[in-house]
Amino acid sequence: MRLFWTELKKIRRRHIGLLFVGAWLFTFVWVFWAMGQMDFEEIDKQGYYYLLLSFPLMNAIILPTILACVESRICDIELKGNTLKMLCTMQPRLSIFHIKLAVSMLYLLFFCLAETALIPLLCHYYQISQPIPVDHIVTFLFSTYAVSLVLIILQQSLSLLSDNQLFPLFFGVGGTFVGLFSWFFPNLPIRYILPWGYYCVGVSVNVFYDEATRTSTYYPLSFPTEIFCGFLIFGVLIYLVGRDRFMKKEV
Repeated sequence: MRLFWTELKKIRRRHIGLLFVGAWLFTFVWVFWAMGQMDFEEIDKQGYYYLLLSFPLMNAIILPTILACVESRICDIELKGNTLKMLCTMQPRLSIFHIKLAVSMLYLLFFCLAETALIPLLCHYYQISQPIPVDHIVTFLFSTYAVSLVLIILQQSLSLLSDNQLFPLFFGVGGTFVGLFSWFFPNLPIRYILPWGYYCVGVSVNVFYDEATRTSTYYPLSFPTEIFCGFLIFGVLIYLVGRDRFMKKEV
């Protein structure tokens, strides 16, 4: 616990929280504006489903870059000052990896809870009559946190192993384009191959657009449990490889 609080003190001027707040505000403003432009009758009985489909799309656009920036800010403190070797003499090297990961997980948890809370709040503001789909909201919270956590592990490993933080940042930006590509080309298997596409895979709602009547009908989907379990196993492998490479890194 002492090392955890020490890590929080080290990054207190890194403005990690502001990055997540900025992502939350961007998502809120965009969805708030979009719902305000829609016909009330169109979303009155399916407003929750609309948000449960819109939020993962926004996360696919925003979070890969935000998470890359967060991990770069957390990990470059010792790397920039070339003090990692000195730090390793005062605490176990493995604890450095785990403490930074724990701090990132805490920030991510607050963000996911705040974003999930927007769903009932916005629907209450617009007086949506659809019953609250609690199971779908819980699924959204779980899938968002799980996918983002795997990306955090990936980005932290890259940041700790890279002397130049530009590569991990560009890697995260590239993940944004991959996520969008997988979202708008559902027939391609890229969403199942690369981790950024799992913001789309974890969606529990889909939409059917009728061109004749120009209406959108949202309907629930079953959660792909087997596929997501495979993705979580991939996340564990990324953690093991990243931890092993960091333990062997010369400092």
